[in-house]
Amino acid sequence: MSKFAYTESIAKNSASFAKDEYQHQIKVLRQRIDNHIDFFDGRGNSYRGQITNIDDRKKWFQVEITESKLHRAPLPLHLMVALPKGGKLDSIIQKAVELGVTKITPLLTARTTIRLNTEKKIEDRMDHWRQIAIASIKQSSNPFLPRIEPPTAISQLLMKPYEGLALKQIVFHPGAENLLSQHKLNFEGNSAVELAFGPEGGFSDDEITTLLGLGFSPLGLGKRILRLETAVVSALTLIQYLRNYF
Repeated sequence: MSKFAYTESIAKNSASFAKDEYQHQIKVLRQRIDNHIDFFDGRGNSYRGQITNIDDRKKWFQVEITESKLHRAPLPLHLMVALPKGGKLDSIIQKAVELGVTKITPLLTARTTIRLNTEKKIEDRMDHWRQIAIASIKQSSNPFLPRIEPPTAISQLLMKPYEGLALKQIVFHPGAENLLSQHKLNFEGNSAVELAFGPEGGFSDDEITTLLGLGFSPLGLGKRILRLETAVVSALTLIQYLRNYF
């Protein structure tokens, strides 16, 4: 269980925590006034502070900041992954955050079986995914909370340039002739990386054509057929190794 906390409520030399963090820090970890805790704001800052006030009625507590550190921002790593059924995306988000992904876009594809057909369902699901990501940065001591985009159709993807950075785009496709492990892509230096993973059964031919038109290169991960969550972790681990992330 992580002892780190998370909050965006930071003003000058103090921070406040409520709801889940109150439950975790005060009720589970039994923190008390004058105890010190470590926490993140998700924007690259890590802090240490001393608890100065606990309000059990409002389920809230306050911390006076005693130490702070700004961490160097990671190079962009954008994960685009077909929205899977069940709770598989929860696991994918958890592992992706641990491996330093900076942005996640769930993809709606021709072979996607889940349909989020109301704004309320989308909002609820995105809030759930964000909570998974927050728990993961706390567990992995990653001070950067990735941005999670709404589920998006491939035809609606808008690829924006990364100022001052080279861009490498890869779509993982079972029919690809070249493998990521063998391809001569240079991931060192200042480069942004965008990865696209299809659903079980892969992207449709039209979707592959669209992604190629957006600048993606098709690559494979090997001879074996991997589950989506296994493929994502394998690719992210290899790319971050090649980028000297570890």
